[in-house]
Amino acid sequence: MHAEAPSVVLVSTSPETVSLVRAACTNGGSGAIQFAAAPDAAAARQFLSTLDGAVVMLDCEGATPNAANLHPFVGQDETAPVIVLARDVAADVERAMMEAGASEVLPLAELNHGTLRRALRYALNRHAMQRKLARLTPFDPVSGLMTQATFWEILGLAVRRGQRNRDFFSVLLIDFDWSSLSADIADEAIPVLFKRFGERIKAVMRASDTVAKFEKAQIVVLAESMPRVEDVQIVAAKILSDITAPTAHGNRYLTIDAAIGIAVYPTSGGTPEELIVRASEALGHSKERRTNRFAFG
Repeated sequence: MHAEAPSVVLVSTSPETVSLVRAACTNGGSGAIQFAAAPDAAAARQFLSTLDGAVVMLDCEGATPNAANLHPFVGQDETAPVIVLARDVAADVERAMMEAGASEVLPLAELNHGTLRRALRYALNRHAMQRKLARLTPFDPVSGLMTQATFWEILGLAVRRGQRNRDFFSVLLIDFDWSSLSADIADEAIPVLFKRFGERIKAVMRASDTVAKFEKAQIVVLAESMPRVEDVQIVAAKILSDITAPTAHGNRYLTIDAAIGIAVYPTSGGTPEELIVRASEALGHSKERRTNRFAFG
């Protein structure tokens, strides 16, 4: 993150708002702010992947802001803080937006270069603090699974034990295909199903194994003392069977596809980073399959 050169990704279809925010980014003597405008969340994510110190500015375009506006930008895949732009904001609406994940609610009438820089600095600092606290928390509050930061520590310990004792272990990286969910239920259903799948995976694994939330809403498993490839295959097939079985949600039954990439220590790699890279590569191959969607890296 480069707080000295913040970036704004404005999500808006209003030419007036785009012009206003662009002007606020370029005016003032303290240096220009990088600016990009996107019509929707998908386009905004493309900009976020290339900009440093980025903040999403979400234009509610005259409507009263609500939590649904934030769903594409906050939660498990949050990569940048969000500032909500609004015409008129009541105190209770502002409070609700902050509780839903917004860093700040900024009235358009107050927007200028100075207020924008202050809002960006606050949003980036708050986001950095939240990420730091998340790294210190061993369990993800939404899914109940171990966090990614904690998993990296445990994987590092497993590698050191493997080097010392010449043990074998496996890393299984599990990815879910949410494309079968209709748009009207996806935002609400994904966190619920992700938590349910995490519980199913933990039920398949042994108590000594580690199940954690990984990036991009993936789940990663560390299966220690599992030297036979055949055993890993059986576990992977069982996980896929449990995940892809129809699952109830409200008054519907949903079917979600999944794929697994597997790395085996020390065959696939001798460091935590090498193992995750090989598991990620194997995951890409497994997604290309129609059946038995797991592969070894």
